[in-house]
Amino acid sequence: MFFLLVIAVAQDIRSGRVSNKLILFGLFLGLLSKVQEYDFRGIYFFLRNISVPVILFYLMFLMHVLGAGDIKLFSMIGGILTIEELLFCIFYSFIAGGILSLFYLLRDNHRGEKLKYACNYLFYVCRYQKIIPYELPEEIPKSKMAFSLAVFLGWICMYGIPIVKSGGLFWYS
Repeated sequence: MFFLLVIAVAQDIRSGRVSNKLILFGLFLGLLSKVQEYDFRGIYFFLRNISVPVILFYLMFLMHVLGAGDIKLFSMIGGILTIEELLFCIFYSFIAGGILSLFYLLRDNHRGEKLKYACNYLFYVCRYQKIIPYELPEEIPKSKMAFSLAVFLGWICMYGIPIVKSGGLFWYS
């Protein structure tokens, strides 16, 4: 999985997208690992795990906040991990994404305009309870962050950060 994620990050940084061939290869490896571990019941676990990111992030996709490639990357990871590991990976990925976004924003000369627009967007969505795509006006230059890097960092953190669970710390792996 490590090498697949490194390749995904490199592709995302270079071209702004992750190859569907890479995702399909990762999904195939996930299916094989689940079938090897659980026999034919593994197909159920595989399908359940790859569906979780699609269900969780569909709304974010509609809002244009998260790309389809990022959702597919989480699905690929879910095909290999357990559901609990996947949820921790998602949790850590969004923390890493927030930190990376902060660094991107600090370097951005248009950060004031972007923050004002983001606040107005959130106000509109909350007030009118209507989901619309998040798209900056043409006069504000767009910038994209390779969220696959945050997913990769989340995957690393999922294996290396102690988790507080039922009264104690343990190494999650």
